[in-house]
Parts: sequence; C-alpha cells; structure tokens
Amino acid sequence: WRPGTDKPEPSGRGTYVFAAKPQGLSAHKTRLTTRDSERYSSSRHALGFYKCVINTCRYTVPTSGVQGQSVYEVFERALASVVLDIPSLRVGIKDEETSSPYFVFLSAINLHLHLEYHEVSKDLDVELIQKLEHQHDQYFPDISSRPPWKVIIVSTPHPANGVLAFDVIFAVHHSIADGRSTAAFHTKLLNELAYPSVRPIQLSGHVLSLPPSQQLSPPLEEVVAFKQSWGFVLGTLFRELGPAWLSRPSKAIPWTGKLITPEPFQTNLRLIVVPAEVAPSVLAICRQHGTTLTPLLHSLVLASIAKLVPAKDAQVFCSSTPLDLRPYISDHPPSGKPGALFGVLVTTQAHHFESHEIHGDRDEDDIWKTAVNLRGRMKKHLETVPKDDIISMLSWVTDWRKYWLSKIGKPRETTWEVSNIGSIHGIPSGSHLQPGWQIRRSIMSQGATVAGAAIGVNVAGVAGGDICISLSWQEGIVETDLVEGMVLDLQRWLGQLVRGEKLAWK
Repeated sequence: WRPGTDKPEPSGRGTYVFAAKPQGLSAHKTRLTTRDSERYSSSRHALGFYKCVINTCRYTVPTSGVQGQSVYEVFERALASVVLDIPSLRVGIKDEETSSPYFVFLSAINLHLHLEYHEVSKDLDVELIQKLEHQHDQYFPDISSRPPWKVIIVSTPHPANGVLAFDVIFAVHHSIADGRSTAAFHTKLLNELAYPSVRPIQLSGHVLSLPPSQQLSPPLEEVVAFKQSWGFVLGTLFRELGPAWLSRPSKAIPWTGKLITPEPFQTNLRLIVVPAEVAPSVLAICRQHGTTLTPLLHSLVLASIAKLVPAKDAQVFCSSTPLDLRPYISDHPPSGKPGALFGVLVTTQAHHFESHEIHGDRDEDDIWKTAVNLRGRMKKHLETVPKDDIISMLSWVTDWRKYWLSKIGKPRETTWEVSNIGSIHGIPSGSHLQPGWQIRRSIMSQGATVAGAAIGVNVAGVAGGDICISLSWQEGIVETDLVEGMVLDLQRWLGQLVRGEKLAWK
C-alpha cells in the first residue's frame, strides 16, 4: 500500500471483472486510499462533469508485419503486456460517488471489454473525430470491477503501398492518468508491438490474470515537496470563501462563454494538423523569437477570440496552461519501471489578459510580444514551483462533489486552456530504422469540461512528424461558429508564419 495511507483492508465481497462467463474471479483484497488530486477527477467523472482524457496515435506497419495473424490478437497480446507493466491500469475505483473513493486491485481483467476493433469506410479524419466525440461523452461502466480505460482500434480500409494504418484510441479516467501518461502508454504499446515480450502472460480466452500487486505509483502529494506561505494560504482561502462585501472592487469579469451547466453534456471537437514537413519550421520560428509553441498558441487564440467576440461583451480574457510536475519529483522512482511515472502529476497556471492587450489595432509584432511575455511569466512561475502552487490547496476541499455542484449557474473562471503534452518518439527503441511498427501522429483530446475552460486547445506531436491541435468545447457553452472561426484563424496564421508572410487579420 502507499506509505502514509490506510493499511490494506478487505474490500468486502469479491467483485467480478466481467459481466459474462467465465465468472468467479474476484478483486484482490487490497484497498488503496485516494488522495486529493485523484478525488478531484473521480468526483468529476461521478457527476458527469468530465469523463476521460484521450490520446489517439496512428500506428503503421508493413503488411508483412502481421501476416497470418489477427490484428485484434496482435494488439490484445501487446496490450496485456502493457497492463502487466503499468499498475494503474489494473485498478478499479470503489465508492466513486462518495467523498472517500478508493482504488482496488483486480485479480483479472476481461480485455474483450477494454479493446474494440472497427473498420471505417473511408480514410477520413471526420469519421475519427466523430468516434472521439462519442467516446468523450461516455461514462466508464462498472468501475469498481473494471479498470476505467478503453482502447479502440480504428483500421483504415486499404493498405497504402503495402503499409497498414491504425488509429489507436486510448481513453482513460483522469484519476489514474494525465496527458503525459497517455503518451507513456502509447510508447510502451509501440515497443510491445515491435518487440513482443517473451515472458509468460496468463491470457485465457480474453481474460488476463493479474499479479497480486499492492502498490501504485505514489500520488503527486507524496512525491512533490509542496511548500506554502501563510500569505498564499490565507489569500487563496479568502478569495474562495471570503464574503463578497469584504472583497476589493473586482476587475472586469473575463468572458468565458455561457454559465456553467451540466446539460447538455455533449463534446464537440475540431482538428488542426500541422504537417510533418512544416512542423520543424513552426518550432524554429518560435525559438527565433525567444518563445515556444504553447505561448504562441495562447497568443494566436487570444488574437482570434478577441476578433470574434464583440468588444462590448469581452473586455478581459483568462486562459490557463497545465504544467507537468514530473521535473519536481523529489525522489525519482527506480529506472526500468514503465509505469513508475504513470499517474496524475500536473498543476496549472492562469494567465490574465487585460483590455489593452486585447483590443485595438494588432499586428504580428503584438503576437510575438504577447507570446514572449507569456513565456517569461511561465518560466518565472516554474522557478517558484513547488512553493505556493495552487495544486497544494486541494486538501482544503473536503467534499469535491459539493464543490462542483456549487459551480452550477456561475461563470467559469477560464476562457480557454492550452494543454501541450509534447512529442512522442514514433520509432521503437532499438529499431535501427528497419521497417516495422511506427507511430506517425498523436492527437490529444479532452471532452466537454462542465466547470472548466470554455474551450480546450490540446497539442501533441510525434518527433519528426505532425503536430496535432484539437479544439474541444461543450455544446451550447460557446457558439460553433466561434470555434470554427478560431480553427480557420489558427490554420491561416500558422501557415503564414511558416511562409514568412504578413499575418492577415480578416
């Protein structure tokens, strides 16, 4: 069990890991108490405020690489090995609807309930996006007895030049994985496909027998040495809990779309692909201006949304950036354990944009000025982590269910979020460039976020390959025309920057 948590207790009657025969496999009698960072997300799933995070990678392999084998069986065996290496994929979540959910290790998993295979009629991203929208809107069922994750293989119809292509969707509950963890999953899966493990795997039919594990990777509260000043604690609590009449006169309220509502819970997604041949130029031009892709995207989104939302309705905007806390882990786990850093290890930084940064005549210099300024603010913030970080205040919320429900009918805090999980190495380690399994692109997406940012901007790439940017929003919170206008602006401006052209604002 985790150091500092409750001693393992019997979890009660055995819980079954599948609905159909064979039956009789129960959960291991091991209870692992969740921590605040995990309850934050488990409560959102239980309420339907946030269902899952998804990373979709396009895998390719020469037809000879699977000759005489079932594609489903090839993926199933590789997936079984990944599950054995990553403990977080072997747990269910009990009592999720309460204020004290806990993890329970399972004795077996029916992979047939976690792995699907589909063939699409056309090789179009439109059909893939529809599948992602649908998956983002689904609850994970029976999560006390079935680990909350799913893999969906979407096969393109015809091999091109003797190469098969598969879009592999990995959808996972945010209590057990963050964006970087989804990338780690795909890296491990790729290596298992390229170099199948020779260890014995107890896979009977589709039922994978699991070892009696009693350890998960420790939560961020135990591996990041957060420090808090009294000024930070009191200031944060006062902003959240203090009476309105004692507050200072508020600044202009950020425009964040419609008020928070859980209905309709319907995800909308749009996709921008920066092709492999121009992706290095985008990154290079960022470096030339002393910034990086994430601040540039914030700046471009700001310029677009300020143009699309009437000035009378929007004087101020607020965005946010999730920040990876892995570099701040005080005691790195032993190397050689693929699941060692698999979990939720992320915080967030807010960015406020005042009226003078938004309105008036803007040109390309303003875009870069904002991006460089934002990069500086991000670096300054990272220099203080883990001191006075907002994630360290999660323990002050004693009932997350009540916390989220209290948000309904109120304005959200954030206009948009830019989440960049970086790039995946698409060639398996040790491949020496011979033809075989590869990952060609990665799409990170988030679904409707009831009490989060009105618009999600999610970024992922493959080293030497495409950069994919997905935009997501909850139906009715912002107008579809607005987001589609943002997509057109981002596509046009990124292309113009790469070509060295003057940015066209209209």
